[in-house]
Amino acid sequence: MKSVITAIDKVSPDNPLKCSMHTAPSPNCSGPVVAVVTFDDAGGTDNHWNVCQWWLTHNPDAVAFQQGH
Repeated sequence: MKSVITAIDKVSPDNPLKCSMHTAPSPNCSGPVVAVVTFDDAGGTDNHWNVCQWWLTHNPDAVAFQQGH
């Protein structure tokens, strides 16, 4: 089953969170976590991602969710 985003909650960029999408050094990671993404996934129990600005503006599902809300 594909993960479906159910919420995107913005957080202050001066938080201690690490980007869930770029756990290894990545040229795409834009630095601080700016949002926590909540999603529905039939197989998982930890249904939150901490994401940087790059991921939030380049992930097609995140972009579509933000345009619809």
